[in-house]
Amino acid sequence: MLLALIAGLPSVLTTACTNSDDAPYHVQTLVPGGPLHSPNGITFGPDGMLYVASVAAQTIHRVDVATGAVEVVVAAPDGESDDIAFAPDGTMVWTALLAGEIRALRDDGRIAVIASNKALINPIFFTTDGRLFAAQKGFDRLYEFPYDGPSEDEHRPEPRLVASKMGDINSFEIAADGRLYAPLSNIGTIARIDIETGAVTPIASDLGKVIAVNLDSHGRIWAVDLELGHLWRIDPDTGDAQIIATTEPPSDNLAIAADDAVYVSRTAASAIVRVDPDTGEKSIVVPGNFALPGGLAIMMHQGRETLLVADSYGYRLVDTQTGEVTTTFKLADVGFPNASSDVAVNDDFFALTDMVTRPRVFLVDRANNTVVATWKNIAAPSGVVLQDNGNPIVADFATGRLIGLYRRNRKRRDVLADGLAGPVGLAWAGPRAIYVSEALTGHLSRIDLEDGSKAVIADGLAQPEGLTVLADGRIAVVEVGRQRLIAVDPVTGNTEVLATQLPVGEPAAGAPPPVHVPSGVAQGADGSLYLTGDRDNSVLKLVAQ
Repeated sequence: MLLALIAGLPSVLTTACTNSDDAPYHVQTLVPGGPLHSPNGITFGPDGMLYVASVAAQTIHRVDVATGAVEVVVAAPDGESDDIAFAPDGTMVWTALLAGEIRALRDDGRIAVIASNKALINPIFFTTDGRLFAAQKGFDRLYEFPYDGPSEDEHRPEPRLVASKMGDINSFEIAADGRLYAPLSNIGTIARIDIETGAVTPIASDLGKVIAVNLDSHGRIWAVDLELGHLWRIDPDTGDAQIIATTEPPSDNLAIAADDAVYVSRTAASAIVRVDPDTGEKSIVVPGNFALPGGLAIMMHQGRETLLVADSYGYRLVDTQTGEVTTTFKLADVGFPNASSDVAVNDDFFALTDMVTRPRVFLVDRANNTVVATWKNIAAPSGVVLQDNGNPIVADFATGRLIGLYRRNRKRRDVLADGLAGPVGLAWAGPRAIYVSEALTGHLSRIDLEDGSKAVIADGLAQPEGLTVLADGRIAVVEVGRQRLIAVDPVTGNTEVLATQLPVGEPAAGAPPPVHVPSGVAQGADGSLYLTGDRDNSVLKLVAQ
């Protein structure tokens, strides 16, 4: 049963890329993308623009909420950010969660590291007189950091621990009177914290997984629930709490504009939603459907041809005719494999690899969408294929191996081939052979699974990644380095260009360069080709001309 519908703009087939008129395929957009990747913290700057943080994209964007226009303010990797704050003098400061740093943007455009060695540093805010407070997510510690401007000073005093073990503090705000309001995610509580003594005073409870707090012009508290998407309005004096609207979860953060309109970041969809504070009416400011799509596979689902799309926030299903995007589990449920890089499917199972978040391989029973096997201790699992018995074969990008896995004996690992240079995409070449793309050498190769021998079919390719075998026997390969899709004859090695100027090759935090997230390509029953565009989070449909 489909449990949730991923909201976004209607998926209308439109022309996507500027292929030449004599190209064999016409490129259309099946699922529209957007300019953001997994937005996290959001806040309004002194210029009235909405600033958007992203850990995954390692980029800070600026959004004109009136027009939806988006531009890059701090590019990757310096822009790795989970939350953003502005000092009274207008200096932008942010938390680089993975790096464990607090960074600041100098007037000359350079980046200053003003604090380091603070793992999972996350929410951040200034008082009106310029005192800087930030907290460590998971560690549940709130600190005051010495701050005298955006300059690097290795002799800065150590931060002052304000409070700890509060209930897992997250994105907070400090009012003009110096009172700090924060969500305590683990106990579903909004609290007031004394920034001098660390005393915690609960205001409202039983609010779910509240993850962010903001104050409007009337001093009312607004909070958003990660797992249910509830947008709460809370009276800070009485604790009275009301649900004003519900956005599709997971919701990561919120910001309130000068007119008290509430903006919510939807991480898994890479979207920003505006909520009218009086009516609860919602409108899309920045559209999106995916966090960062990777590999894909074709399957039948409820009698319809469907794409199974890997995504950095959880796999999705896409109807090949309508472009409707759905999911069979709750994207906010972190207990399920909520990140995937590539997928493979057979009649009974599908397999997911995660080479970015926590390197693992999952096997899911298609009958009930439950995980039946998990494999760890694979350095960077990228491409995957499934045998009829449900045993996966996975490409380990880091070690250059093809590894056979066994669902009934998860400790067993068979090295089926070795010495590959950055293997990414896999596709069956017969009952006991596999095609593999080697991104680091530009090879498309055939691996004999009986003896592990390799035959190079094509070389000189620029970062080949996702691949699939076409109905005519040729191999379609996403050549990311040239942003195109090609078809390779496995007998002659001859190559035909099928589509160009494709939106592929997006970097991703924590993923091995240059691949980051494997691209995906698959062929439908009518001969159409489907491809993930990880640069703009789209799914493209290539129709023969």
